[in-house]
Amino acid sequence: MNSFETIFSIILMILLGYLMKILGVLKEKDAYSLNRIVVNIAIPSLIFNSLYNSEVSTIATLLKMPLLSVTISLLVGMMVFSWTKMAYYDKRRAWSIILPAAMVNSGFMGYPVVLGVFGDAGLLRAILYDMGSVFVFLIMGIMLAFIFGNDYRRILRRTLFFPPLWALFLGLAFNVLSLPLGIISNVIDYLSGAAIPLIMISLGLSLDFKVIRSSLKDAAIVSMFRLLISPLLAALLIIVFLFSDLEKSVAIIEAAMPSAMLSMVLSIENKLDINLTAACVFMSTALSLVTLPLIIAFIG
Repeated sequence: MNSFETIFSIILMILLGYLMKILGVLKEKDAYSLNRIVVNIAIPSLIFNSLYNSEVSTIATLLKMPLLSVTISLLVGMMVFSWTKMAYYDKRRAWSIILPAAMVNSGFMGYPVVLGVFGDAGLLRAILYDMGSVFVFLIMGIMLAFIFGNDYRRILRRTLFFPPLWALFLGLAFNVLSLPLGIISNVIDYLSGAAIPLIMISLGLSLDFKVIRSSLKDAAIVSMFRLLISPLLAALLIIVFLFSDLEKSVAIIEAAMPSAMLSMVLSIENKLDINLTAACVFMSTALSLVTLPLIIAFIG
């Protein structure tokens, strides 16, 4: 399957989820149940499988991927923060758009795209890039807790017990210790296979174009930073990080992913403007279906 067929297949699965919502076969609230299956079972299985079946020496050479991820996210966040200062946004409105600008959907959107275009070798690199997003979630959560006077320990607990993070550690540990899985290996394979379609259908169910219309200007600005400025930063920084060709391609594509759904979690917990944050997430997700194929075609 070439890159065009991969992206087209992903778009069709997202549209299938959206169509199921329009026809009443599934409801928007069903995305919550699907997301719980994905986050707690399917994605951890996919991550464990990739880490367990990779060469440990290869993993060690890729530890710059999460560092690059954190660097790009924080740079984009600071740029948008500066813009909100120049635009005289109040604190609540400003952070409602800083979050979706800085936090990237390198897992839910990133894994399917990279796996489809670059195979298992690309997926390993995408997983390590996405681990940087976990640290960004933690950094943003703690910052907001201090800014808005909330309990930062909830963010710490959420991060420490995040199933994909444990899947990464366990997959690496089982790999290093050469522990056999037996029949469990088949179960993990089946669960891993469920991750991609469930993610795409869930994204389709979550799309809400009415929310986008209510905050068009801010959502467009966030989408520009998320889908264009972020991959441009990646293209510049990979020169400093001295990546190989595959790492370069995966890093640019992951940096070009839309805003993370988890930004809405932090928006809700800190009583920000959730409709504004959601508009940024949904617009960047919708536009990424156009920008991602172009970026993949550009980098070859």
